[in-house]
Amino acid sequence: MEKKLAELSGIEVDQIKKNQLASAADEARAIREMAEYVDSIQVQKPGVAAAGVVNPQIAAIFSHIKAELGEERGAHSLPKLGFAYGALEPHISEVIMKIHHDKHHQAYINNLNAATQKLVEAEKAKDVGAMNALLPAIIFNGGGHINHTIFWTNMGPNAGGNPSGAIAAAIDKEFGSFKAFKDKFSAASVGVKGSGWGWLGYCPKNDKVAVATCQNQDPLELKHGLVPLLGVDVWEHAYYLQYHNLRGGYVEAFFDVINWANVGERYDKARKAAGH
Repeated sequence: MEKKLAELSGIEVDQIKKNQLASAADEARAIREMAEYVDSIQVQKPGVAAAGVVNPQIAAIFSHIKAELGEERGAHSLPKLGFAYGALEPHISEVIMKIHHDKHHQAYINNLNAATQKLVEAEKAKDVGAMNALLPAIIFNGGGHINHTIFWTNMGPNAGGNPSGAIAAAIDKEFGSFKAFKDKFSAASVGVKGSGWGWLGYCPKNDKVAVATCQNQDPLELKHGLVPLLGVDVWEHAYYLQYHNLRGGYVEAFFDVINWANVGERYDKARKAAGH
């Protein structure tokens, strides 16, 4: 497998192994640095902290988490997968799924809970500066929690193919055909610079679907005002152990595991919430 991918990717097997280690190290470093950032924030004693306005994005993140998972602030936990780790093979390997779910997603949750604990401490001290300083950690880790939770439900075994029903009609209306949507979604996702996500979202204002991308773990709704329907994780940890530097091959394989029933349910719920 490694030799075949080496031929396709144009890099040697030894280099692939080095890149795998580098990819894992980069991801671990990003998570560790965010944990260290949270630890570095010092909460002032009551009466010492300066007054100010709390950034509304802090409340928005927790609102999005509660809407998706029903979790109260600070009570965040790893959601169970609706299928076995190896159920998406050969498209996404069991090893990737286990590491991605048990290690990476759990790390975002651990950091989010730590950031929330410090946020509560800052709120008690009325330290608005510390509250706002926590925003990057809350967006990164809270977004990681939301995004991955949606991602797991967007996939399933014996899935893929074309959508049907209202979501299929919405895709055809906006993009002209399913193929045109797939091409646009794939190009946008593969083209994400560095790490991030490719999304199909719903615009409540215009009652239509749209393709968008987000950097790092930025939540789609927070950044673009779109309700997330379908997301693909294009951080290297999501595919590198299997597809190496062939992100396009991974995105193509993702279409073979899309749970269109889940995407359709999300679309129907979003339209109803918007009053359409």
